[in-house]
Formats: sequence, C-alpha cells, structure tokens
Amino acid sequence: MKPVAFLYLSRSDVLATGINMAETIAIIETSFKAFGWGQFECPPKPGVHPQPDTYIHAMPAYLPAKGAAGLKWISGFSGNSKYGLPAVMGLMILNDVTTGQPLAVMEAGWLTAVRTAAASAVAARYLARKNAAVVGIVGAGTQGYTHALSMAEVLPGMQLLKLFDVNRDILDKCIGTLKNKLPGLVIESVDTAHRAIEGADVVITATSKLSQPVFSKQWIHPGALVLPIHTGGWDRDTPFYVDKFVVDYWEQFRNGQQKKGAYYPSLPPVYAELGEIVVGDKPGRENETEQIMNHNYGIGIHDVAMASAIYERA
Repeated sequence: MKPVAFLYLSRSDVLATGINMAETIAIIETSFKAFGWGQFECPPKPGVHPQPDTYIHAMPAYLPAKGAAGLKWISGFSGNSKYGLPAVMGLMILNDVTTGQPLAVMEAGWLTAVRTAAASAVAARYLARKNAAVVGIVGAGTQGYTHALSMAEVLPGMQLLKLFDVNRDILDKCIGTLKNKLPGLVIESVDTAHRAIEGADVVITATSKLSQPVFSKQWIHPGALVLPIHTGGWDRDTPFYVDKFVVDYWEQFRNGQQKKGAYYPSLPPVYAELGEIVVGDKPGRENETEQIMNHNYGIGIHDVAMASAIYERA
C-alpha cells in the first residue's frame, strides 16, 4: 500500500504563490456562478462556540467544475489581541476527489481574509451604483484593509475612501499602508462611524462582531450598498428598511437566524442570493436610488476554490 503524503503550506508558503486581489475576485465570482447554477455541494456550516461571541466553524464543500473538495476549520475570537494572536485563525484541507486522499493542509487566515473581501467586491460589481465614487469603511483591521483593496479593483469611479476605527494606531497604520498601495486614491481618516457611513456609495462595516446596534439605518445614503462583515452592529430593522436585502446563502443565513440569541428580531425578507444575481436569474441594482444590503456569511465553496488555486501554484 502506498504511503499517504500531503503538502503542508504555511502562511508564507501561501503568500508565495502570488495570488493577487484581482485573481481572487475572479475565482470567487466563478464560484458564485457555480452556486447560482446549483453546481456545488456545501452544507451550511456547523460550529461550536466556546466563549460568548466566538465561533469555531467547519466549512466542507465540493466544486465539481473545479474538481476540488475540502474543508476549512476556522475560528473567530475577537479578544485575541490580548494574547498577541489574530482574531481569525484556521486550517484548510484539500482532498483528491477521485480517492479522497488529502492533497494539502494550509494556513487559512490569509485565504479567509482575501476571499471575504473578494465576495464583497463581487457584490459591489453587481449591486453598487454605476459611478460609485465614495467608499466608507468602519474598522481598519485586516478586513477593513482587504476590503479597501478589493473595492479599488471593482469600482472604476472610486475617488474617496473614508476610514474609521476606534483604535487610532490601527487606523493610522492601515491608512499609511493603503496610501502606498492605492496612490491615486484620496484616503481620509474620519473621527466617527457616522462620518464614514454618511454620503458613501458603498458602506462596509468591518468591525468585530457587535451584539448591540451602533450604526443607524438613517445614515445610509440614497443609492448606497451596505456590506456588513458580521450580522451585528446595524439597527435591527435595517434589512426590513432597505429596498433589497441580499445574502450569499439563504439556508445558512436562515439557520443562523433561527438560533437562540440571533441578532435580528425575526427572519428578514431575502430578495435573492448573490449567486442568483451573478448568473442573471434575478436583477441586481435596478436604479440609482435603491438602498441595498448584502450579507455574505461565507460559503465553503469559496475556500475550496481558493485552496485549489493555491495548491496548483505551490
């Protein structure tokens, strides 16, 4: 019997593959198409929650068109900074679809950060105003940073980026890095979340998970697209207030909202899954004044698609 061998890829190994944000967005858009066409296997993610407002999720998925299957084991502990650890950590396992043999085990923190931002970029491509010029981001950590990069890829009319974070050091560091990465963009530091959100064509709330509302639906500009990274933070009736409420995976969203302690008081009316819009089964933005909110909780097929691309280049 042959020995079973697999490739182990550290974070530095993953980064060395050189997959950039534009490529990541293309990979994620293709997997959204597979989702929209029903060409996938991806059960809603189960999880355990060792501490309040923490999670450890298992995210298995299979993409027939890619010939790829695997599982991401990912944790989110927002208080990890006091231990000198990232808030999000995980491992990705990629399997051979003919034999089931593990092909690779790789660090999944970077993969998660960029594919999350890429999913938001796909949403912006289909749901933002045609000439969206102003992007407001609340939260200047990893997700705030990667989302700034992803928005710059898909919004050709983007002129101004407004950033806010409660931690001034993190905010200053993020802005300094972004000014080097995006030299043609005006990047403005603002002193409140309200100022970051008001007047923005695309709003991204990239904070840690919030259990209470701190963002008012009244701050949403006519025609704005709102992209929360987590459920919490917005007025609890915001999904009912906007013109369209879109999710990445209806069954997964529904399951989350049926759990004890769910953020929204009742299940919001979902206009469409993003994959339906990407493949043209439902229209996305239909006028320049629609207010649209899109929740992307994260789909395992995105992780498998990214892991497959990383493995091919490693």
